[in-house]
Amino acid sequence: MTGAADAAERRIPRPSRGGGAGPGGVVGDGPVAIAMSVLLVTALLAAALVPWWPVYESGAFLVAAVVSVVAGATIGVLGARLRWRAWVVVVAVFAAYVVLGVPVAVPGRAVAGVLPTPAGLVDLLAGAALSWKQLVTIAVPVGSYQALLVPPFLLGLVASTLAMSIALRTRRPAAAVLPPAVVLVAGIALGVVHDDFAIEAGLAFLVSSIGWLVYVAIAQRRRVVTDRTVDAALADVRRVVGASALLAVAMVGATAASVALPMPQRTVVRSELQPPFEPRDHESPLTGFRAAFEPDVARSEMLEVRGLPEGSGIRIATLDSYDGVVYSVGGSDGAAASGQFTRLPYRLDQSTTAGEPVRLEVAVDAYGDVWVPGVGRLEQIAFEGARSAVLTEGFHYNDVTGTAAVADGLQRGDRYVAESVAPLPAADLAELTPGTSVLPAAPELPEELQRLLESWAPVSAEPGARLAAVIEGFHREGYVSHGIGDDEPPSRSGHALDRIAELASARPMVGDGEQYAVAAALLARQIGFPARVVVGYLPAAGAAAAPDGVRVFRSADLQAWIEVQDADGAWVQVDPNPLPRPIPEREPDQPTVVSRPQSALPPPADRTPVEDLAAEPELSPDEPDDDGAWWLEGLLAVLRVTGIAVAVLALFTSPFLAIVVAKLRRRRLRRNAATTVERIEGGWQEFADTAADYGYAITPTATRSEQAATVGGLGPLVLASVVDRAVFAPDGPAEGDDDRVWTTVDELQRRLAEPRTRRERLRAAISLGSLGGYAGSRRGARS
Repeated sequence: MTGAADAAERRIPRPSRGGGAGPGGVVGDGPVAIAMSVLLVTALLAAALVPWWPVYESGAFLVAAVVSVVAGATIGVLGARLRWRAWVVVVAVFAAYVVLGVPVAVPGRAVAGVLPTPAGLVDLLAGAALSWKQLVTIAVPVGSYQALLVPPFLLGLVASTLAMSIALRTRRPAAAVLPPAVVLVAGIALGVVHDDFAIEAGLAFLVSSIGWLVYVAIAQRRRVVTDRTVDAALADVRRVVGASALLAVAMVGATAASVALPMPQRTVVRSELQPPFEPRDHESPLTGFRAAFEPDVARSEMLEVRGLPEGSGIRIATLDSYDGVVYSVGGSDGAAASGQFTRLPYRLDQSTTAGEPVRLEVAVDAYGDVWVPGVGRLEQIAFEGARSAVLTEGFHYNDVTGTAAVADGLQRGDRYVAESVAPLPAADLAELTPGTSVLPAAPELPEELQRLLESWAPVSAEPGARLAAVIEGFHREGYVSHGIGDDEPPSRSGHALDRIAELASARPMVGDGEQYAVAAALLARQIGFPARVVVGYLPAAGAAAAPDGVRVFRSADLQAWIEVQDADGAWVQVDPNPLPRPIPEREPDQPTVVSRPQSALPPPADRTPVEDLAAEPELSPDEPDDDGAWWLEGLLAVLRVTGIAVAVLALFTSPFLAIVVAKLRRRRLRRNAATTVERIEGGWQEFADTAADYGYAITPTATRSEQAATVGGLGPLVLASVVDRAVFAPDGPAEGDDDRVWTTVDELQRRLAEPRTRRERLRAAISLGSLGGYAGSRRGARS
């Protein structure tokens, strides 16, 4: 039998490639085929739009996404059914963009939310080119702010139209996954850095893509079969069930890998762009601190605030960058993220911030600066009045420091409502532990301030106790003077290092919030606490709010204090300013020095080398020797990168590996069947399945001879005859027939693969065509 198979000289022909897509495409043009195509392509687009959600977090985004996908799918289906030319489809897409764009993507410019306006059309058309950059230079989520919904709406409309057109009108419907893939990649690139949706969206898109590819494969196979029977339909069902089971196994493994492996922070476009607001271009609010107490402005009403908690003040700005001369709001060129300001058009999620919700209503009187006063961590702000649009457009916020600003500055008559989370009351300072935030570098501490720290807070104490001792020292030994009136003791303004050194060395210690806050911040940082200076308004001692809850802050209510970070990440407000009290007379700058008598003891003898060596501190067992450790760190870094690469590769190849493993297991079960007849039948089934994977139209209901004729060549016909004789012969197969059948099967499989390229052989190995039972039905083979 083997010799007869080897005698076949003709090469096994390839299956015909002449079957085109036809007028209705490969997937067909019937109602059921179109409905299935629309459903699966829509699932692809829905998965691709998931990474866009954290950018918007608004119902307006859901409306824009649904409308764009539905409109694009409708245009694609109509274009396929009515045989539209390409330019007609393009015109239809542009018309849908213009008609639907304003109410969906620029709802603020639509009349009654439905009818577009000329200004809305201008924003819509300009947004197609400009909104992309605006989207990545603004704080998220953005909601329906201005024309920022244009990117997902435009991408969804174009991708939906392209995907449906490819699916229904081309010979390569599998390529319909490409337009949604572009939407997915754009959403990840333009999204946020810390995004929990990226992995889930990728897995959902992978499942939807494989589902579409399986459906296309089934549709292609169905076009070849001309006589559909019940058995063929059942075979399709078995095929889909088998493929679904493999997908489930692959997805479980991929999900487990994504959960178990640590994923590094992603780098997106948003994280690489410079913020549009530069705080260093504006004067520090601490620079003009002393001017607020001038007699002609001290009683001026600056702000009217409703909603402040009892006894609380309002913050103007948080300063975290000190160069030895000016304490200022950090700039974007610094190493820390505290200087980065972004636009805030919608709201921020502060659900993880500890504190109590506060709703402030602020009316601006004589206050005029770029910094927007507030409390705690801002969630949402809404400007009112004639300049509301200008202020909203120019509003920027830093969520790290809680500092807000408007580019054009506030003016008398401006009003706004701010919803924030106010910090909880501070705990005992002695119980605090230094946090881990990284602030811009500060200059070295002056010697006078270092001596003050050593005298107030011994190094042996805990950091919290040292901080409490420093604040108590300022309260105990400090006196307040602005140095403005004739009846006030002299007090030099400024907060450069020489002024802070003077504050620490002078007796009595005289200054105001400008000096005390900077000195306290420097000492707190020396102890180990991340510390920053806050400038704002505090209510005067004993002052109460008006009966209607409105508290008026005057110019003389300006004050400066500090914030230190605890180990739990919370910033604790600390006020180092002493209470106003009478200031005693200034002590002499150079007190009399009492000289000590000359010591009669001889100087100590020179130290011997042995003593010098003995004085050297021994290396602590907890301090490992770093010599040679660089190679270990490099090896660990290489292993970490390699592990991540292997995990990503395993994630994307797991479905295909599952298909190959399933085919190997099926072959082993057939080869080791219980009886000789089953092993012989299994050999034929293995050959027929291989032919189906290579694209031959193996009909499940055909006899073995008919299936062999479909493949062509003498070898398959001889093998079919031998299998039929072994199965139907009265005395059954002879001893060793099963081994000879499998030897012939291996030879025929080799001939099928030999004339094909490596890519074709790989595609056959991962093909799902044979897993549904095309050639594996014994009933079909016996009929």
